Amino acid sequence: MRTNKVIINIAAAAVCLLGFSGCAKDLSGLTIRFNARTRPEAPVTKTTYSGETYNTGSKTYERIDWSDGDIIVLAMKNNDTPMASQEYSVHTISPQGVNSKTDLVPYGAENGLTWGAGTHDFWAGYPASKVTVGDHSLTATIPSSQVVTYNRKASNTVIFNSDMSNAFMVAGLQCLPETSGINLDFYPGFTTFDFTVGANDNITITHFEMETATYETEASTSMPLAGPVTATFDPLSSMAVSFAPSGATSNTIGVAFHDDKNAAYNPVITTLTSMNFKVFALPRDITGIRITFTLSDGTQKSLRLKQSGNWITFPAAAKINITGILVPGAVWYINFDYPRQEQWIVHSDIEIGVE
Repeated sequence: MRTNKVIINIAAAAVCLLGFSGCAKDLSGLTIRFNARTRPEAPVTKTTYSGETYNTGSKTYERIDWSDGDIIVLAMKNNDTPMASQEYSVHTISPQGVNSKTDLVPYGAENGLTWGAGTHDFWAGYPASKVTVGDHSLTATIPSSQVVTYNRKASNTVIFNSDMSNAFMVAGLQCLPETSGINLDFYPGFTTFDFTVGANDNITITHFEMETATYETEASTSMPLAGPVTATFDPLSSMAVSFAPSGATSNTIGVAFHDDKNAAYNPVITTLTSMNFKVFALPRDITGIRITFTLSDGTQKSLRLKQSGNWITFPAAAKINITGILVPGAVWYINFDYPRQEQWIVHSDIEIGVE
């Protein structure tokens, strides 16, 4: 039996929402100027990983770039006026080190939100088409069925793009009226699992599944992986954000592979060719994960993400890079045979590196 070494790198998301400062100004009725910055912890709709990495202390991040025309929804409330919301579009994009900065302009309206008096609460969601706005809250859905689309082959790796409309991002801010404009920092409302997978034989993959469940042979926590999630902003704590599932959830996420024309596609991986794809999950600490590859002959190969016999707990809203998995063409584990495919030997050499 061949034992595979799996390397898991975790880039944990830092939560640091912008506060407010300065003296109160009477700017009532004036249009508010907004800037927005992506944070490096996770991707956003229509944007792409830049390929540029930056070290920030003990962590390494890859910058995510905005795309011209992206739409956010922004809500506002102050002591004198009820909640109001407006969509804004991204333009004039400027990469700045680990961040991607952009100006925001009103979308579908001549003028945007305007200043009132006193302290203002702002909360913004991305992408606008998938976000429901509530009072100091934003709701979106991490789907249980996801599609990744062929992009290119580079360095013997077949690379797939995710549907970035599923990448829920939020920003929260509390401030006084400001003439020079305000900055919104967007953070991920989801967890990213970034898989790079090889093979020890020539095999064709038709489907991928990630799940948490209670298995026959040992107990595991059955945890939601997909479903509606609500970001709630606390005005008493400078709009600090918390996430919680807010509807029917699923402990399974299935991934289908498409070609660049959006047709079903079955990638072939070999001893020389690997594949790379991403799975989006709810923004919560997750443990008890099993991943399963379905092959073109109908067989399935499963692996539990454990270390030294214990389930790995992955942190919320982090980007987790998992490499070194080799899917076998024949038997993965010595007792991986019909009808007890859920039985296998725990790999003792899964390694975790925290960036």
